[in-house]
Amino acid sequence: MRITAKKLRAKGACEPDIEAFEKQWPKGCNVTRENCRIAFRASKMSVMWAAENLLSEGDFQSVINASGIACGECERRNRCENPSYCAFDKATIEAFYQAAKG
Repeated sequence: MRITAKKLRAKGACEPDIEAFEKQWPKGCNVTRENCRIAFRASKMSVMWAAENLLSEGDFQSVINASGIACGECERRNRCENPSYCAFDKATIEAFYQAAKG
């Protein structure tokens, strides 16, 4: 999947996220693991917004399912092992990448 600022605007992304995206990828980018990590961690774009607005309904559901499983693991341990990069973040980013890569 290729993502551009134009596509984000068409889907209703907020202007700060579009500006951050354009700064990082002025000509757009293909979905890769590294680009997902940059967008969703470094640039703090919402993986759930992206999943809901850029993926099919079934793929969006797979991201939700992955996040629920990961968050449940943290809750069972009553803590997050690494708050700066918790299992929820890792699972949702990976699920988005897997769904978007086709």
